[in-house]
Amino acid sequence: MTTFRSARALRRGALALTLGLGLVASACAPEPTPPTPNQAAAHNAGVWMNAQFTAGHAFPGPFGGESAVSAAEAIADLDALGVGQAQQADRLARLEADTPAAITDGTNDVPGNLARIILAVVATGGNPRAFAGLDLVARLEATVGVDGRFGAQSPLYDGVYRQGLALAALSVVTPRPASITPGTGQSLADLPAVAWLLDQQCADGSWMAYRADTSAPCVEDPATWTYKDSNAAAMATLGLTAIGATAPVDPTAWFQSVRGTDGGWGSFPPAPTTPSDADSTGLVIAALEALGHVPDATAYATLRSFQIGGTAPVANHGAFVYQWPWDASPAVPSIMATFDSVTALFDETWPQALVP
Repeated sequence: MTTFRSARALRRGALALTLGLGLVASACAPEPTPPTPNQAAAHNAGVWMNAQFTAGHAFPGPFGGESAVSAAEAIADLDALGVGQAQQADRLARLEADTPAAITDGTNDVPGNLARIILAVVATGGNPRAFAGLDLVARLEATVGVDGRFGAQSPLYDGVYRQGLALAALSVVTPRPASITPGTGQSLADLPAVAWLLDQQCADGSWMAYRADTSAPCVEDPATWTYKDSNAAAMATLGLTAIGATAPVDPTAWFQSVRGTDGGWGSFPPAPTTPSDADSTGLVIAALEALGHVPDATAYATLRSFQIGGTAPVANHGAFVYQWPWDASPAVPSIMATFDSVTALFDETWPQALVP
C-alpha cells in the first residue's frame, strides 16, 4: 500500500532527477515529465536555502545573525521540496538545542516562533508535543489571552498575521488541538482564537494588521501609516482555511481589487498602483489557492520574476529579492522573500503541503 509520505517522496525523487540529472530517455524508460516553471522555481529556491545553512547547522536571520525560527522555516520547506535530506537530522538537532531560547522573548512565549518550529517538527515527521523536552503545542495554546489573541506582545504590527500563522501551525497537529476543536453544540466561530481573527476582518473582506476597536469601520489613514494589509489578510486567510473556518466575507474580491497593474501584489497601501513585491505576491497567491482558486499565469510569472538568476552571482541563484528595482544592482537575496515566495509554489496548498 502506498502511503502519502511515500507518494510525496516519489514525486520529490522524480522532480530531483529531472532537475538535477537531466535524464535522457532510453528504450525501456519513458522520458521524465519536465518540471513546471513553478516546480523549477521552488526547487531552485530550495537549493539556495540549503546552501545558507552553516557548518554548525545554523541558519541566518533576515536581519543578520543566526535565527532558529528561520532555520525552522527552511527545514520545513526543504523537507517538502526534498532538498537537503542528508543534513536534516543534524539541522533538527541544532534546532532542538536552540528551541528553548527561541520561543520566548525573555518574559513571554512568542506565538509566531512556536508556530514556525511546530511546522518544522511536523513536516519532518516529529512530535511537536515532545520536542526539546517541551510540549510546543501546549505552549502555543497557552499564549491565547482572554480575548482570544495569541501572544502577550503588542499586536499593533502583526496581530492578525500572528493569529493566522498560529492557527495554521495548529491545523497540522494530530490529534487536533483543543483550541481549534469545537465542543458539543459549538462551531469553529465560537472558539476564542478563531472568533478573534474573524472579528478583525473588515467589511470589504480585507484585514488590517490589527484593529483595537472592531466595532468601528476599517479606515485607512496615511497620516498614521494605517492601511489594510495584504500580508495580514493572506495569512489570516491561510490560517482560517487550514482549520476549516470560513471568514464572514470572502476575501477573494478584495485581493483581486488591490492587485497591481504589474500582475502581482504589493504590501500596503495595497492598491493597483502599489509596486508588487515577492512577499506579498507569494502570500496572496497562496491564500487564493487555499480558497480554491487557481491564480492566472501572470500572477505566477510575476512572482517568479523576483527570483535571482541569469548573470547574477551563482551563489545567489534561486533566492528571491523583495522587490525590483530596489534590489536590482546588485540583486540582493532576501530570506523572507524566498520563504514567502515558496509558500505559493508548492504543488499543494500551504500549510498542508508541509505535512508528510
